[in-house]
Amino acid sequence: MGIDWHGEMQKRFKWFGSVLGFKSEVEVRISKGVFDCVWEIEEPVSEYFVIFEFETATTGSQIVANLVKVLSLPLQLKPRFLVQIYKNELDEKTKGYVKEILRRLPVAAKIIDDVGENVGKASQIVVIELFNWIGEYAEISKKFLAKLERIIPKEKIVRVLHYGEGFSSHLKYLDNALRYPKNYLLCIKSIFKRRNKSEILEVFQFLNEYDVVILSDVSPKYCDMSLLKNFLENDVKQKGKSLILTGGVGLTEEYNELGEEYLGGIIGRAFHLPEGIYIERSEDNIGQGLKFLGRNEFRPSDEEEVVAWWSDNSPALVVHKLGKGNVVIFTSDCSPAWGTPSIESEKFKDMWKQIMEKYVIGGRR
Repeated sequence: MGIDWHGEMQKRFKWFGSVLGFKSEVEVRISKGVFDCVWEIEEPVSEYFVIFEFETATTGSQIVANLVKVLSLPLQLKPRFLVQIYKNELDEKTKGYVKEILRRLPVAAKIIDDVGENVGKASQIVVIELFNWIGEYAEISKKFLAKLERIIPKEKIVRVLHYGEGFSSHLKYLDNALRYPKNYLLCIKSIFKRRNKSEILEVFQFLNEYDVVILSDVSPKYCDMSLLKNFLENDVKQKGKSLILTGGVGLTEEYNELGEEYLGGIIGRAFHLPEGIYIERSEDNIGQGLKFLGRNEFRPSDEEEVVAWWSDNSPALVVHKLGKGNVVIFTSDCSPAWGTPSIESEKFKDMWKQIMEKYVIGGRR
């Protein structure tokens, strides 16, 4: 006799919820519905945080019935998040139908399908995807992350600092593209550029707490270059972490004070190109065809470290091996200034997914 997948998933998520500090129960009756597992926050006020439904079938009326149960809940009882998990893969027609229903529900809702028969692996997939998703709505605190490390292997958690940009709202484009790496929980802390020296120091003195540091179109005058160089030497080179630099008017020649050894080349001028420039060729077709309205000049020390080229044959993406880690340089902007409309495309997200999985997270293995 096979395992009771549904029951075992309920037990596993009841335990997960307790570890994470929630009031966690299974088979919870709320109003007119019974829900498979509920994580409830008790302080400062009681509220339902996540409601889970576990599905062993991928067809049938119960799929819709389980989704719309939340409609029967009074406003004050509606959860922040509703998650429906399927053991098997939904076919495209059913998946589209379910997603359309989810869009109409008065709560943030998500489906996670094809998690598989193995309860241990399936539950890890769900927790990682769940908190990658929740990360779009709220930053995961250090205290909560410490609890997550009790149920997710530490090597599956990637801490990212994303710093810079001309406007705080511009950080979201790259943040959204980075999310949902396969099998990894990405905890992103986004900080708009600081002008005050004490605030800049406050950001840079904790670089060693992150696995990946992204400096996004930010001038060196808004950075602590000494602490950045320490991160490159002690964390990237020695421990296998990564630094990512993205282009724009903030990626200036002043970065060259870090040294060619650390950057893998020399940064030159920024070129605004109203007619646009596109990625013409690349390894594994990474970003190929994406169009931008400007680029930065970069002269690589080793041509073999160039991963993608612009249509004028200049480097678009360079991955420089520095000791155990990598320095990744994308020579255009990931904000509306140069990136419209590419930065909102699926191809842009695919490019960054490849960058993260192949050159950044992959470098941690």
